[in-house]
Amino acid sequence: MIDAATLDLLRPLEEFEEIRRRAARLGDRLCDLSYANPYEGVQRGTRDVLRHALDAERLLDLQYTPFGGHTLARRAVADDLGERQRIPYAFDDVVLTPGAMAALHLALRASATPGTEVVIPVPCWLDYPLYALHLGLTPITVPLPAPEFLLDIDAIEAAITERTSAILLSNPSNPAGRSYSEDVLARLSAVIARAAHRIRREITLISDETHRDFTDAASHCPGARVHDTTLTVYSFGKYHFLQGQRVGYVAVAPGHPRRAAVAAELVRWTRVTGICTPTALMQRAIPELLALRHDLSPIDAARAWVSSELRQAGYRVTPADATLFLYIETPGAEPDFDFARRLATRGVLVLPAPVFHHSGHFRLALTGGRRMLETGVRILGTTINA
Repeated sequence: MIDAATLDLLRPLEEFEEIRRRAARLGDRLCDLSYANPYEGVQRGTRDVLRHALDAERLLDLQYTPFGGHTLARRAVADDLGERQRIPYAFDDVVLTPGAMAALHLALRASATPGTEVVIPVPCWLDYPLYALHLGLTPITVPLPAPEFLLDIDAIEAAITERTSAILLSNPSNPAGRSYSEDVLARLSAVIARAAHRIRREITLISDETHRDFTDAASHCPGARVHDTTLTVYSFGKYHFLQGQRVGYVAVAPGHPRRAAVAAELVRWTRVTGICTPTALMQRAIPELLALRHDLSPIDAARAWVSSELRQAGYRVTPADATLFLYIETPGAEPDFDFARRLATRGVLVLPAPVFHHSGHFRLALTGGRRMLETGVRILGTTINA
């Protein structure tokens, strides 16, 4: 039976799903700007990669794979991480998972024991606190200061107690769409190191870098580059718009003081929890997916255009530099869900801030395509003062 605390965390998302079900009656008149579903379709290059993976027949190619994933795919990820982060990864630092959700579960299992605390800056991806609570951990949320929503290092330090075992954040951040600089992450690393020394407990940085590809590679600083005790989470779904195919990984930083032991434990947890590896087909696709590059200029253009239009209409838009989303202040004193319902009756779906353990804002996805975005922005403009 699901306990009351978990039900409380589920309630905002279930409330939104009820709004979505009602709005779905509008059919193709609905501007769905809630999730990052690509309404203009998956790019041909991505589909070609899947075809190649399926057409290249090999012995037992679609059968069971080892826990942790095939060595070839893990090595491809390790080589890619080494090139990106400029630190040397080995194949067994990488554990393949059915997407970022599974990777987060494994990372929390390997870095925290039941009864300890996980510090989570908010607004955050909707299920971070839910996963922590489900695993017997206490989620400690730390509000990020509006309107910039950059990391508040002092607040994170103040939230660390003798029971803290991990700090979980997304970089770039979802829903706020902010990238964290190397200087800021270095300060966070110093805070974690001091706290770990003080409480005599290892504190892991769980760095969810699912949206790393939607910012300038030169400006994105991976957590493992500045902090040794880091577990990196990634999903191929976002960049390649394959969210429904569930393929990702969790990687142990090469400088981790318990590198081999944690990597081995992650593999064991895949079996203990039943969170197995991705499908054999998606593992075979990984090397080509890593090599595939997409033109992201339409997303960058949409981010700039929607931000400009909504600001002109009177909305306060968080200055985003990454991800597929914009985080926008709910106008007036209207409760977030009331605004989301009112907007849905006019044909636009957005995610209200309580879903992200926050308030006073809503998230808008940039993946609806030009026509849907234009319609959605027009309706938002006429709704703010309605």
